Amino acid sequence: MRTARIEIEGREHLLCFSARVVRAVTERYGGVEEIDGALDVSEPVRALDEAVWLLAAMMDGGARYARLNELDNPPALTADELLDVLDISDFARLKDKIAETITNGKSVNVEAEPPKNAKTTRADP
Repeated sequence: MRTARIEIEGREHLLCFSARVVRAVTERYGGVEEIDGALDVSEPVRALDEAVWLLAAMMDGGARYARLNELDNPPALTADELLDVLDISDFARLKDKIAETITNGKSVNVEAEPPKNAKTTRADP
């Protein structure tokens, strides 16, 4: 699961880029590849609104994930509540946390064992 944490008002919240969040992003923007455009700073107020909406969705996803996995996590803040505790100077931090959440867990680890009948040879350096 792709997760990160963000501290707001002295409380650390789990963020989660779950399938629910992907679905909401797709409905709002047309696809996850459109997130960067939605956070384009050429329209700072719109970009802040979109960052707050996305952060609220990820925070809700984090709260759901925490509840299902019995993790300690404060209640998610709504977009309205986030607008009351954040300002435009927080935008860069929000954008970084959004990117971190989306990319965490993105690497794929593959574990493989050679077939039981395979002969192994040592490669020469």
